[in-house]
Amino acid sequence: MPLLFRKAPLVAAIAFATAAPLSYAQLLEEVIVTAQKRAQSLQDVPISVSAIQGGKIQSAGIPNMQALSDYVPNLYIAAASVNTNIYMRGVGSGNNQGFEQSVGMYIDGVYMSRGRQYRAGFMDLERIEVLRGPQGTLFGKNTVAGAINIITASPTPGDEFSGSVSAAVESNDGRLVEGFLQGSLSETFAARLGFKYREADGYMDNEFLNRTEGDLDETGIRLTTVWQPTDTLDITFKYSNTQYERIGSPSTTKNYLDPASRDELFPNRSAFANIAYALTDRFFPDFAKIGEKEFVAFKDNGYGNSGGDTLGIGINPDGTDEDYDNFMLNVDYEVMGGTLTSITGWSEYQFIDGVDVDWLPLQFIHRDDDQQFEQFSQEFRFASAGGEFFDYVVGAYFEQSTLEIDRRVTLDLGVGGLVPQLSASAVSPFLPDVPLSALGITSLMTLLTGGQNNSTQIGRNHLYEQDSDSFAVFGQGTFNLADNLRLTVGLRYTEESKEVDTNQFLSDSTTGMGTPSEDFSLLKIEAESFNAYTFDFEEKRRTDKWLPSVNLQWDVTANSMLYASYSQGFKSGGFTDADDGEPGDLEQATFPCEQGQPIEACYDPTNPNDDFEFDDEEVDAFEIGGKHTLLDGGMTLNWAAFYTQYDNLQTSIFKGISFGVTNAAQSEIKGIEVDMLWQATDRLRIGASGAWLDATYDSFEDAPCTAIQLDVDPNCGTPQGFTSNDLSGEETMFAPAYTGSITVDYEYPISNNLQWFLSGETNYRDDFEPGGDNDPIDTIDSYSKTNLRTGLRGDNWEVMAFGRNIFDKEVIVQSFDTPVLAGTHSQFVDEGRIVGVRAQYSF
Repeated sequence: MPLLFRKAPLVAAIAFATAAPLSYAQLLEEVIVTAQKRAQSLQDVPISVSAIQGGKIQSAGIPNMQALSDYVPNLYIAAASVNTNIYMRGVGSGNNQGFEQSVGMYIDGVYMSRGRQYRAGFMDLERIEVLRGPQGTLFGKNTVAGAINIITASPTPGDEFSGSVSAAVESNDGRLVEGFLQGSLSETFAARLGFKYREADGYMDNEFLNRTEGDLDETGIRLTTVWQPTDTLDITFKYSNTQYERIGSPSTTKNYLDPASRDELFPNRSAFANIAYALTDRFFPDFAKIGEKEFVAFKDNGYGNSGGDTLGIGINPDGTDEDYDNFMLNVDYEVMGGTLTSITGWSEYQFIDGVDVDWLPLQFIHRDDDQQFEQFSQEFRFASAGGEFFDYVVGAYFEQSTLEIDRRVTLDLGVGGLVPQLSASAVSPFLPDVPLSALGITSLMTLLTGGQNNSTQIGRNHLYEQDSDSFAVFGQGTFNLADNLRLTVGLRYTEESKEVDTNQFLSDSTTGMGTPSEDFSLLKIEAESFNAYTFDFEEKRRTDKWLPSVNLQWDVTANSMLYASYSQGFKSGGFTDADDGEPGDLEQATFPCEQGQPIEACYDPTNPNDDFEFDDEEVDAFEIGGKHTLLDGGMTLNWAAFYTQYDNLQTSIFKGISFGVTNAAQSEIKGIEVDMLWQATDRLRIGASGAWLDATYDSFEDAPCTAIQLDVDPNCGTPQGFTSNDLSGEETMFAPAYTGSITVDYEYPISNNLQWFLSGETNYRDDFEPGGDNDPIDTIDSYSKTNLRTGLRGDNWEVMAFGRNIFDKEVIVQSFDTPVLAGTHSQFVDEGRIVGVRAQYSF
């Protein structure tokens, strides 16, 4: 865009401040956003938007999207071991890496389609805009629940050399250094380098390994260049790299089922559940009590007997190693009375995960993931100059991506590996008076198979590759019917196609964990106990959709605006990446083959079941709202009321023995959002935001069953079962009824060049359901977190003391059925109290 167009918002803000009758100190700064692909005041944008400035993100110590979601009503983001839960207004994509996200994220205009990309830390940002509701006619890639628009900082050609650096130390040996350097090489060319380094020990104590959980090490850089060879041409290039390593995970098991309850509620539990329960009860009798402690875990992280020196099971210890690269080339060219924009994007990442998925102090079950993703996108957009009777934006979008997953789930049954005390000379937990050595047993696999298989480890090896193509044309036009009345209509056409090639083989330590095994007892145990099979699926699908939108905006006065809108959205279907699903010829957890019979003779390994492919998700969304500037510019009050109907809602949850994918028939969501900011005095600013949400399944008769239901009926919720879990009328996942935030910022001038400041906020979230089966054991209780900051600042420096979650609340972010252990539930925990100091210098 031309230089004048870029500077216009700043000029407008200055004019607003100087023309108003109050002093500047009592006026709120105008917030400029680009939610509609034009620079506009937030108060002029007729949709529900929250804008968080980069300065706020840095001063509040908000490191990533998970932390940011505490500040935005009706937004919930939380990372687990492999998946990332991303929900807005009670709608998200759940735990399946085959899903794209219902809430889209865009970094400098480039769409990030995978949930994993939400984990990259914040670095050198200008602002973040959170747009609620379907976004289909302006963003290159449509989203069904909302959009998070991240705008990183850029230099301005002609400006002098400048920079900023800040350093912080905090609890858990945390250290942070971040900042930027920028300058102009000529009047038309400028560059900026942003950087960040962060490290910290974990905030949970693992009493089994005698170490902390969740130690992290994160580095990031971003290079930005801006070239403006003429007044009508602007070319911006950005490259960023983020590397993130976490050792261990902040997870624990707080609901370990006692022997009496498990016998009463789960009499039909599996042989592997009996093994895990028996070993834990005998060798770790205090396990349940330890789990009741706050910020404490008791698990081996896959190390087993080694105590953390060498890996005892799987390929990687519990933790993650991630690497993200993003490239963006933006060209704005003023031509034919408007601005032609080209956005070329390339994003890729790779990560290696290790997960101790038994969540026990046993070398029992481990999961390893190696995932790679590449995406190319190209968007062309033309925006008219504006100010005419008819203003418009039109565009076209193309995207191509490849997702590759290499996964292994390993089960260890070697008597010398499960627990240190269980060796060939130890007493059997099943035959208390008989040493295992006397029985000649080196593996519990020997007991389970009657001596047919003596392997110490068994596993399933899963490969998944999905190629996706997306093409769209879109447009939006605004009819300026009068000085105070505007009608905007939009239309989008999208085509998407996906091809998937996925296969799985089973293995054991006898043949080698990376080599397929045809052992009958192995195949039977994996099928009946874990719903895992040998298969080889190749499928493809294509979908297309027209998406309309309409918005009516009325400026009631110069400082008050009302709007009403209707929009449609959709998210294309796809293919599950789950490795614990049965082929289409079989019932769940059954193995019809006979000894010596080849697999192809008893079932078709190329025929997937109905859960393998999931359908498109569609939405109709209605919203009314208002944006009001009060007290002669000293207060803003914005509100929105919405009603949304989702069809074929894509869901993925744990079903007790495996993960399932299904389309919930319908969900109905309605609510209200309010956002207020008040410059109470020239020194005091107060903000308050809140939301009420009613998100329910309108019709979901075949919802996934709870662990108790599955014990009674292993086929619960399937045509072969005699029970079901009807969640019609019940609340959806990650949908608290009330969320809110209160912020206070106070500044006191000590002298002309010295200022004392005090800031803080309290963020509240009501209780909510984190699992698709709505098991009441997993319900996460309501909580609030309070943060405080105080310090001194001069013209170009600042020193601050801070505290996050100062009351040290233990906040559960996800609760779920512990794999294999029917009746036991595990949890992921957010960080507790963090205190520290930070210093910043700018030049």
